[in-house]
Amino acid sequence: MARKSLFRIYYAGLLLTACILLIRGTPGIVDVPWPAVILWVCLMTLTEAAPVRLPGGGVITVSSILDYAGIIVFGPYLTAWIDLFSALTCRAALKNRRPFHKTLFNMALYVVTCVAAGELFKLVGGTVGVIQLPADFPAIIAMGLTYFAVNTLGVSLVISLTGKESLTRVWEVNFRWTIFHLLAFVPFACIVALVYIQLGYLGVLLFMFPILLARYSFKIYTEMRQDFMDFVGTLTSIIEEVDPYTRRHSHRVSQHDKQVARELGLSRKEEETIATAALLHDIGKVSFRTQDIIDSPGQMTQEQRERMARHPVIGAEIVSRIRMLKDAAECVRTHHERVDGTGYPDGLVGDTIPIGARVLMVADALDAMTSDRSYRRAFPLDVAVDELRRQAGVQFDPQVVSAVERLYHRGELTINRVPEEAQDEIRAAIGAGEE
Repeated sequence: MARKSLFRIYYAGLLLTACILLIRGTPGIVDVPWPAVILWVCLMTLTEAAPVRLPGGGVITVSSILDYAGIIVFGPYLTAWIDLFSALTCRAALKNRRPFHKTLFNMALYVVTCVAAGELFKLVGGTVGVIQLPADFPAIIAMGLTYFAVNTLGVSLVISLTGKESLTRVWEVNFRWTIFHLLAFVPFACIVALVYIQLGYLGVLLFMFPILLARYSFKIYTEMRQDFMDFVGTLTSIIEEVDPYTRRHSHRVSQHDKQVARELGLSRKEEETIATAALLHDIGKVSFRTQDIIDSPGQMTQEQRERMARHPVIGAEIVSRIRMLKDAAECVRTHHERVDGTGYPDGLVGDTIPIGARVLMVADALDAMTSDRSYRRAFPLDVAVDELRRQAGVQFDPQVVSAVERLYHRGELTINRVPEEAQDEIRAAIGAGEE
């Protein structure tokens, strides 16, 4: 079934579920504390008005603190209504141009999330309007985990169905790294609930500044992650200025690495490490010890080859100075190791070579073969894949080569295009050389 059809089914199902839950649970709401509800709506609107954008296309806010506290003191259904009113208030106050169907989706997801978390809170032993610690810890933890799971999976599913990524990949990119941040909001919410129960709604105002500070800290963290990747991109551009014949080479290798890593089923963290290592794998070539070799017009001498073989070590030394790149540094050092043990700099064999380096070597070779060089035309993709297959088990990891082949047969490899009129000529020349 097409993703568009699945999205429509999911969207309609979510709206229907939210309506049923509200119809079923609203009659049970009694003795509404209107001053506190109005305050919660205002605070919720304030936090929703400044979402933090995530790297994979989603957004996140710190309103979950108020949702957690609201579930404890008001119950899930009144909290769901607070979420609905705050979403509408935020849209009206900010003249939000987001299509209404997106706002409607968010409102429905709020309802389902709050009800699911609140019902489990009560099921595990929590009591609405009362908080007793440490006896209520299991119920509060269950509430937090349920809230996180329902909300993040709900958002991930809609991003997946409206894009090309799988559900698990979208969740990994956007939310896996946020779980400890969001669950850290749970004890904060417990304090807000305790203050409300002991001091009333005015006491909650004391926590508005810390809540906004939490949002600011979260924003700074996500921006630091983006700034870090921009920094890596800047380093890569320096490498490409050193060797004009490999311009954009590192970016293309990084894209190949991501494709192969996903095909191999590697984790998101491993994928990011390999992709980052790909961007930096030639940084050792900026060394003064290799610059004259790069600029040399003729073939390298034996002494120059030995010096050039040091560039992975030099590159790893540079990269390892940045704490966040420690894992990538290992890939940079070993990306010229061959599975038969004849590579450099350490002569590692088979599985002793880090998986990231094995993926990087194949991706590096694939882009080198399918790119124009000063001394030859680019190979057609089928010729390059055949060469990878021929060297599988010798130079390249057979599992990694198999992953490339699967991507090739599915038409998912993205490479430089070789003009059609040149492909037969190149194949003929390569074939003649092998005879």
